[in-house]
Amino acid sequence: MNKGENIIYYKEIGEIRYVYNRRAKNLSIRINQQGEVRVTIPRYVSQRSAETFLMSKKHWIIKKLSEINQIADSEKKLREGDVLNVRGKSISIALKKGEDDVESAIWRILREEAHVYLPGRVEELAAIHGFRTTGLKIRQMKTRWGSCTRKNSINLNSWLMMLPDYLSDYVILHELVHTRHSDHSQKFWDALDQVTGGSSKKLRKELRTQRIMSVNPEH
Repeated sequence: MNKGENIIYYKEIGEIRYVYNRRAKNLSIRINQQGEVRVTIPRYVSQRSAETFLMSKKHWIIKKLSEINQIADSEKKLREGDVLNVRGKSISIALKKGEDDVESAIWRILREEAHVYLPGRVEELAAIHGFRTTGLKIRQMKTRWGSCTRKNSINLNSWLMMLPDYLSDYVILHELVHTRHSDHSQKFWDALDQVTGGSSKKLRKELRTQRIMSVNPEH
């Protein structure tokens, strides 16, 4: 968890991520396409006030989360034998020993493909922009695209392999910039904008439309 963040679980809603932001002027709630609820708190607002604000919006949050779940349920469920398209490569989905469902097989396929592609791409982008990392881990994450540790080791979600290359690069660059600016200060956003050719805001907005898919939600 980053400094200035607090995660609390509520029975009717689930996990809520409270994030303090010095630049924020008002309390706000955002729900991304993965169903992650984030409450942004100005520095002068207390945690108790933020929770009161959250509960005043409880019914709206529950409704939005229900809509997200309905969208996921209505999407095509991939089955064994179907083809998964990964960066232009067609891979047949086949369960291996120890895998109980198609979702497990898909995550394994993406992990294998990510280990082939992502280390080299991270190294390439780091060299172009003069960044240094202490390591790279590729993980299965349901709510985050990536993260950067205090020791400048980067974690990347294997689901990046399902994104267009330019959005995958944006996530990598986002984490590389964190090796210089650990928080989301204005200096961070300025640096990210510089390495993305002035497109960071546009790319960030587009990334929010992408979903880390649960291809077998009934599991």
